[in-house]
Amino acid sequence: MNPVNTKPYHLPADATWLITGCSSGIGKAIATLIASKPTHRLIATARDPSSLSYLPGNANILKLPLDVTSPESIDHAFSSAKSHFGPSFHLDIVINNAGYSLSGDTVNATEEQTHLEMETLFFGTARVTTAAMEIMRQHSDKRGGVIFNISSLAGLCAFPGHAYYHAGKFAVEGWTESVAREVHPDWGINFCIIEPSGVKTEFEGHSKVRIAPHPAYQDSDMPAHKLEHFVRMGISKGVGMNTPEAIAEAIYQIASRGEKVPLRVPLGATAWKMAKARFEGLLGELDAVKGISGLGKEI
Repeated sequence: MNPVNTKPYHLPADATWLITGCSSGIGKAIATLIASKPTHRLIATARDPSSLSYLPGNANILKLPLDVTSPESIDHAFSSAKSHFGPSFHLDIVINNAGYSLSGDTVNATEEQTHLEMETLFFGTARVTTAAMEIMRQHSDKRGGVIFNISSLAGLCAFPGHAYYHAGKFAVEGWTESVAREVHPDWGINFCIIEPSGVKTEFEGHSKVRIAPHPAYQDSDMPAHKLEHFVRMGISKGVGMNTPEAIAEAIYQIASRGEKVPLRVPLGATAWKMAKARFEGLLGELDAVKGISGLGKEI
């Protein structure tokens, strides 16, 4: 199996960052952090560019409209960045952060809801990533770059009431790992899947879409309702919640520390502990089916 991220990555002093979903939360925190680095260049994007007014206006900061569900919008954003920064345009760091949660009774999800969720979480990430890879691959100085795909603990562990959100994040994880194994090591293109647990953002508000409830799933003892109650209790007390600023600092550290880029990074103690428990649980499940898996032969 082709290894990934085989060489240490060194962030250039004049690095150019492209970030999707900068209107709030993690994207806003990362954009704010990069804007504070005077030698770095920032391409901050959002569906509504007026939401980027918190960023200062200078030659190193480009604010663009970007709808990741639209190939035309992505093409326009990349061509605008090339025009703005001129012949010396390079792209060093890409952070695919745009997304929202679709939650509720899965059987009641509409075709439109499910397709838009996958378009945003998965296909949008894939479109931006492949466009960025072409630019990074053609860097004349072979400087490569890092593509951070923001997944979630939901890309490792599945919980009731969020089936299509999990589907999107699981898809991002598998797709990213596969693409990471396709690139030639000499291109210097690195991939990192970021897996935060709960983050103190506005995600629960405008970044969360709810499926219309189904009558058969409304009892308070249904798994999704029990989980939602538990999560709300934790959110109200701030238990296991990370700040967007801490996530931003962690991503910057991964890019700038001069070491090999890890393929996956659970962020937050809750994410790390639950990821570890998930993999340990899978080992137990493997042992339980060892006899079946061997088809009568010794494993």
